[in-house]
Amino acid sequence: MDDDAGATRRDFPFPEAGDHHMREWPLVWHPLRGHYERTCPHGVGHPDPDDVVYLQSVGGVSGAHPCDGCCIAPLRD
Repeated sequence: MDDDAGATRRDFPFPEAGDHHMREWPLVWHPLRGHYERTCPHGVGHPDPDDVVYLQSVGGVSGAHPCDGCCIAPLRD
């Protein structure tokens, strides 16, 4: 899908979400930032961790986003 306001949508690079705490959140394309985001229960979009790793592998990504802290992984015991 092409969007005059941003980047051309691309397929999500992974068949399944990785083992991260945001994997159950809805996945959406963010055309202005050119990456996939996960929408937290508060309605805030956070860069999908799997997509960030993919974008870093092909030359760069900005993880800047309006954040409420939900993308910070909880500490594991």
